[in-house]
Amino acid sequence: MTELTGQTQDYESFISNTVEKLGKKNASTEEIKLVVGEILGKTKTLGGFGKTVRQRLTETTETLEALKKEFEEVKTQASVDFLTGAPNRKAFDEHLSKRMTEANAESKDLSLLMVDIDHFKRFNDEHGHLVGDEVLKFVANKVKEIVRGRDILARFGGEEFAVILPETPLAGAAVVAESIRAFFAQATLKHVGTSKKLGKITVSLGVAFYRQGESAEAFIHRADQALYFAKNNGRNRVATESDLTPS
Repeated sequence: MTELTGQTQDYESFISNTVEKLGKKNASTEEIKLVVGEILGKTKTLGGFGKTVRQRLTETTETLEALKKEFEEVKTQASVDFLTGAPNRKAFDEHLSKRMTEANAESKDLSLLMVDIDHFKRFNDEHGHLVGDEVLKFVANKVKEIVRGRDILARFGGEEFAVILPETPLAGAAVVAESIRAFFAQATLKHVGTSKKLGKITVSLGVAFYRQGESAEAFIHRADQALYFAKNNGRNRVATESDLTPS
Protein backbone atom coordinates (compact mmCIF):
# COMPACT_ATOMS: atom_id res chain seq x y z
CA MET A 1 0.00 0.00 0.00
CA THR A 2 2.91 2.34 0.71
CA GLU A 3 4.36 1.59 -2.72
CA LEU A 4 0.99 2.23 -4.35
CA THR A 5 0.67 5.57 -2.53
CA GLY A 6 4.14 6.59 -3.75
CA GLN A 7 3.36 5.57 -7.33
CA THR A 8 0.07 7.48 -7.25
CA GLN A 9 1.75 10.63 -5.93
CA ASP A 10 4.40 10.41 -8.66
CA TYR A 11 1.68 9.97 -11.27
CA GLU A 12 -0.28 12.98 -9.97
CA SER A 13 2.88 15.10 -10.01
CA PHE A 14 3.65 13.92 -13.56
CA ILE A 15 0.14 14.75 -14.78
CA SER A 16 0.33 18.19 -13.16
CA ASN A 17 3.63 18.97 -14.89
CA THR A 18 2.33 17.59 -18.18
CA VAL A 19 -0.77 19.76 -18.08
CA GLU A 20 1.50 22.77 -17.67
CA LYS A 21 3.47 21.72 -20.77
CA LEU A 22 0.31 21.24 -22.81
CA GLY A 23 -0.90 24.64 -21.65
CA LYS A 24 1.90 26.42 -23.43
CA LYS A 25 0.61 28.44 -26.38
CA ASN A 26 3.63 27.65 -28.50
CA ALA A 27 3.61 23.88 -27.91
CA SER A 28 4.26 22.07 -31.18
CA THR A 29 2.39 19.05 -32.50
CA GLU A 30 5.45 16.88 -31.89
CA GLU A 31 5.70 18.06 -28.28
CA ILE A 32 2.01 17.32 -27.72
CA LYS A 33 2.38 13.83 -29.25
CA LEU A 34 5.42 13.22 -27.06
CA VAL A 35 3.60 14.33 -23.90
CA VAL A 36 0.52 12.23 -24.73
CA GLY A 37 2.79 9.25 -25.29
CA GLU A 38 4.38 9.79 -21.88
CA ILE A 39 0.92 10.02 -20.26
CA LEU A 40 -0.16 6.75 -21.88
CA GLY A 41 3.06 5.06 -20.79
CA LYS A 42 2.77 6.30 -17.22
CA THR A 43 -0.91 5.32 -17.05
CA LYS A 44 -0.16 1.83 -18.34
CA THR A 45 2.64 1.42 -15.80
CA LEU A 46 0.42 2.59 -12.95
CA GLY A 47 -2.35 0.27 -14.10
CA GLY A 48 0.02 -2.70 -14.12
CA PHE A 49 1.30 -1.80 -10.67
CA GLY A 50 -2.27 -1.49 -9.41
CA LYS A 51 -3.03 -5.00 -10.73
CA THR A 52 0.01 -6.33 -8.87
CA VAL A 53 -1.14 -4.62 -5.68
CA ARG A 54 -4.63 -6.11 -6.06
CA GLN A 55 -3.11 -9.57 -6.43
CA ARG A 56 -1.00 -8.99 -3.33
CA LEU A 57 -4.06 -7.79 -1.41
CA THR A 58 -5.99 -10.90 -2.47
CA GLU A 59 -3.14 -13.14 -1.35
CA THR A 60 -2.84 -11.23 1.94
CA THR A 61 -6.58 -11.50 2.55
CA GLU A 62 -6.48 -15.26 1.91
CA THR A 63 -3.51 -15.60 4.26
CA LEU A 64 -5.29 -13.60 6.97
CA GLU A 65 -8.42 -15.75 6.58
CA ALA A 66 -6.33 -18.91 6.92
CA LEU A 67 -4.59 -17.51 10.02
CA LYS A 68 -7.97 -16.52 11.49
CA LYS A 69 -9.27 -20.06 10.94
CA GLU A 70 -6.17 -21.56 12.54
CA PHE A 71 -6.50 -19.16 15.48
CA GLU A 72 -10.14 -20.16 16.02
CA GLU A 73 -9.14 -23.84 15.92
CA VAL A 74 -6.37 -23.27 18.47
CA LYS A 75 -8.75 -21.23 20.62
CA THR A 76 -11.30 -24.04 20.50
CA GLN A 77 -8.70 -26.67 21.34
CA ALA A 78 -7.54 -24.58 24.30
CA SER A 79 -11.09 -24.66 25.70
CA VAL A 80 -11.72 -28.40 25.25
CA ASP A 81 -10.66 -31.29 27.45
CA PHE A 82 -8.47 -33.44 25.19
CA LEU A 83 -9.77 -36.74 26.59
CA THR A 84 -13.54 -36.34 26.82
CA GLY A 85 -14.09 -33.57 24.27
CA ALA A 86 -16.11 -31.63 26.85
CA PRO A 87 -15.31 -28.01 27.71
CA ASN A 88 -12.41 -27.84 30.17
CA ARG A 89 -12.17 -25.98 33.48
CA LYS A 90 -11.14 -22.74 31.76
CA ALA A 91 -14.16 -22.88 29.46
CA PHE A 92 -16.39 -23.79 32.41
CA ASP A 93 -15.29 -20.67 34.30
CA GLU A 94 -16.04 -18.51 31.26
CA HIS A 95 -19.47 -20.07 30.67
CA LEU A 96 -20.41 -19.80 34.34
CA SER A 97 -19.41 -16.14 34.46
CA LYS A 98 -21.61 -15.38 31.44
CA ARG A 99 -24.60 -17.27 32.84
CA MET A 100 -24.21 -15.54 36.22
CA THR A 101 -24.13 -12.13 34.54
CA GLU A 102 -27.26 -13.09 32.62
CA ALA A 103 -29.00 -14.33 35.78
CA ASN A 104 -28.16 -11.09 37.61
CA ALA A 105 -29.24 -8.81 34.78
CA GLU A 106 -32.48 -10.62 33.92
CA SER A 107 -33.34 -12.21 37.30
CA LYS A 108 -33.22 -15.68 35.78
CA ASP A 109 -32.83 -18.97 37.61
CA LEU A 110 -29.46 -20.70 37.44
CA SER A 111 -28.39 -23.99 38.96
CA LEU A 112 -25.17 -25.98 39.08
CA LEU A 113 -24.52 -29.72 39.31
CA MET A 114 -21.26 -31.26 40.44
CA VAL A 115 -20.94 -34.87 39.28
CA ASP A 116 -18.31 -37.26 40.66
CA ILE A 117 -17.67 -40.91 39.68
CA ASP A 118 -17.78 -43.06 42.81
CA HIS A 119 -14.65 -45.09 43.69
CA PHE A 120 -13.04 -44.17 40.37
CA LYS A 121 -9.49 -44.68 41.66
CA ARG A 122 -10.33 -48.23 42.67
CA PHE A 123 -11.86 -48.86 39.25
CA ASN A 124 -8.72 -47.46 37.59
CA ASP A 125 -6.44 -49.64 39.70
CA GLU A 126 -8.48 -52.76 38.93
CA HIS A 127 -8.97 -52.30 35.19
CA GLY A 128 -6.15 -49.96 34.15
CA HIS A 129 -5.96 -46.34 33.13
CA LEU A 130 -6.89 -46.97 29.49
CA VAL A 131 -10.20 -48.46 30.56
CA GLY A 132 -10.56 -45.64 33.07
CA ASP A 133 -10.14 -43.12 30.25
CA GLU A 134 -12.92 -44.83 28.30
CA VAL A 135 -15.17 -44.62 31.35
CA LEU A 136 -14.53 -40.87 31.62
CA LYS A 137 -15.49 -40.44 27.97
CA PHE A 138 -18.56 -42.64 28.48
CA VAL A 139 -19.72 -40.58 31.45
CA ALA A 140 -19.17 -37.29 29.64
CA ASN A 141 -21.10 -38.44 26.56
CA LYS A 142 -24.04 -39.84 28.53
CA VAL A 143 -24.41 -36.81 30.78
CA LYS A 144 -24.35 -34.59 27.69
CA GLU A 145 -27.16 -36.69 26.19
CA ILE A 146 -29.29 -36.36 29.31
CA VAL A 147 -29.07 -32.59 29.81
CA ARG A 148 -30.88 -30.00 27.67
CA GLY A 149 -29.57 -27.99 24.73
CA ARG A 150 -28.62 -24.85 26.67
CA ASP A 151 -27.11 -26.79 29.57
CA ILE A 152 -23.33 -26.88 29.61
CA LEU A 153 -21.33 -29.95 30.61
CA ALA A 154 -17.66 -29.43 31.47
CA ARG A 155 -14.88 -31.58 32.88
CA PHE A 156 -14.12 -29.91 36.18
CA GLY A 157 -11.06 -32.02 36.95
CA GLY A 158 -10.08 -35.67 37.42
CA GLU A 159 -13.25 -37.76 37.59
CA GLU A 160 -15.42 -34.75 38.41
CA PHE A 161 -17.75 -33.00 35.98
CA ALA A 162 -19.90 -29.88 36.27
CA VAL A 163 -23.19 -29.06 34.57
CA ILE A 164 -24.44 -25.47 34.30
CA LEU A 165 -28.24 -25.34 34.11
CA PRO A 166 -29.51 -21.93 32.90
CA GLU A 167 -33.13 -20.98 33.68
CA THR A 168 -33.46 -23.95 36.04
CA PRO A 169 -34.66 -23.74 39.66
CA LEU A 170 -33.22 -25.95 42.40
CA ALA A 171 -36.06 -28.47 42.22
CA GLY A 172 -35.69 -28.81 38.46
CA ALA A 173 -31.92 -29.23 38.77
CA ALA A 174 -32.47 -31.98 41.35
CA VAL A 175 -34.69 -33.81 38.84
CA VAL A 176 -31.95 -33.58 36.18
CA ALA A 177 -29.39 -34.82 38.71
CA GLU A 178 -31.57 -37.79 39.65
CA SER A 179 -31.96 -38.70 35.96
CA ILE A 180 -28.17 -38.77 35.63
CA ARG A 181 -27.72 -40.81 38.81
CA ALA A 182 -30.43 -43.31 37.83
CA PHE A 183 -28.95 -43.91 34.39
CA PHE A 184 -25.53 -44.90 35.68
CA ALA A 185 -26.98 -46.92 38.56
CA GLN A 186 -28.59 -49.32 36.09
CA ALA A 187 -25.90 -49.28 33.37
CA THR A 188 -23.43 -52.17 33.05
CA LEU A 189 -20.02 -51.47 31.54
CA LYS A 190 -18.45 -53.76 28.96
CA HIS A 191 -14.95 -53.80 27.51
CA VAL A 192 -15.11 -52.43 23.95
CA GLY A 193 -12.73 -55.04 22.50
CA THR A 194 -13.81 -58.19 24.33
CA SER A 195 -17.35 -57.35 25.52
CA LYS A 196 -16.19 -58.54 28.93
CA LYS A 197 -18.36 -57.11 31.68
CA LEU A 198 -16.52 -54.57 33.83
CA GLY A 199 -19.28 -54.20 36.38
CA LYS A 200 -21.02 -50.98 37.31
CA ILE A 201 -20.05 -47.43 38.08
CA THR A 202 -22.19 -45.01 40.02
CA VAL A 203 -22.08 -41.27 40.39
CA SER A 204 -22.80 -38.87 43.22
CA LEU A 205 -24.15 -35.39 42.55
CA GLY A 206 -24.33 -32.08 44.40
CA VAL A 207 -26.85 -29.41 43.40
CA ALA A 208 -26.76 -25.67 44.16
CA PHE A 209 -28.91 -22.70 43.17
CA TYR A 210 -27.39 -19.34 42.27
CA ARG A 211 -28.01 -16.47 44.66
CA GLN A 212 -28.14 -13.02 43.12
CA GLY A 213 -24.85 -11.16 43.39
CA GLU A 214 -22.77 -13.99 44.89
CA SER A 215 -19.33 -14.90 43.57
CA ALA A 216 -18.61 -17.89 41.36
CA GLU A 217 -16.43 -19.31 44.14
CA ALA A 218 -19.32 -19.24 46.62
CA PHE A 219 -21.69 -20.81 44.10
CA ILE A 220 -19.26 -23.63 43.23
CA HIS A 221 -18.38 -24.17 46.89
CA ARG A 222 -22.02 -24.74 47.80
CA ALA A 223 -22.44 -27.29 44.99
CA ASP A 224 -19.22 -28.98 46.12
CA GLN A 225 -20.45 -29.13 49.70
CA ALA A 226 -23.64 -30.81 48.52
CA LEU A 227 -21.53 -33.29 46.53
CA TYR A 228 -19.41 -34.13 49.58
CA PHE A 229 -22.62 -34.65 51.55
CA ALA A 230 -23.82 -37.15 48.92
CA LYS A 231 -20.52 -39.02 48.92
CA ASN A 232 -20.26 -39.07 52.72
CA ASN A 233 -23.76 -40.46 53.01
CA GLY A 234 -23.46 -43.58 50.93
CA ARG A 235 -22.61 -42.37 47.41
CA ASN A 236 -24.79 -43.12 44.38
CA ARG A 237 -27.11 -40.35 45.47
CA VAL A 238 -28.13 -36.76 44.86
CA ALA A 239 -27.81 -34.05 47.50
CA THR A 240 -28.87 -30.44 47.17
CA GLU A 241 -27.82 -27.40 49.14
CA SER A 242 -31.04 -27.84 51.10
CA ASP A 243 -29.61 -31.03 52.60
CA LEU A 244 -26.69 -29.17 54.16
CA THR A 245 -26.87 -28.46 57.86
CA PRO A 246 -26.68 -24.69 58.46
CA SER A 247 -23.42 -23.74 60.18
